[in-house]
Amino acid sequence: MIKSFLVFLLFAFVNSGSLIGQEVRLNTNMLILGYIESPFLGVGAGLEAGVGKHFSLSFDFNWGKQHNGTAMEYRPSVNYYFKTDQLGFFAGAAINFINLAESDESNGGFPGTKFYSLGINMGYKFLISDHWTIGFTAYPQYTPPVIRPEGSLGISAQIGVGYRL
Repeated sequence: MIKSFLVFLLFAFVNSGSLIGQEVRLNTNMLILGYIESPFLGVGAGLEAGVGKHFSLSFDFNWGKQHNGTAMEYRPSVNYYFKTDQLGFFAGAAINFINLAESDESNGGFPGTKFYSLGINMGYKFLISDHWTIGFTAYPQYTPPVIRPEGSLGISAQIGVGYRL
């Protein structure tokens, strides 16, 4: 329910005439959920819309695979760019919804297949032409003990190529 609301909210903002720097991107990603020896590697897509000179709303969907299964990651975020026009270094708050489909619980496993984590988006984005961008994003995250009894640290990293509308 909350994911649907966040997606609706992002698309409502993207269609607003007051936004600047709207961007669609394709990503490669790596998702580490507490076990660095078995990351999920995959692809993804994202949308980003500027809501001023320094802020943007972003939504990323990533899919990754490893030998024990797959993971889907939905990550809405609010980013602050230190330069204008959504370029250069950025940082922002994000929440991550993760859906795991593991076939083997031998690696510690997870108590359920769906959970969320809280973290900070950090990265750098630059133009390679008038409309094309390349961005690097790292998302250190923490899953609270309320969700997983032992809590969990993780990180998502992605490289994306974007097209500005």
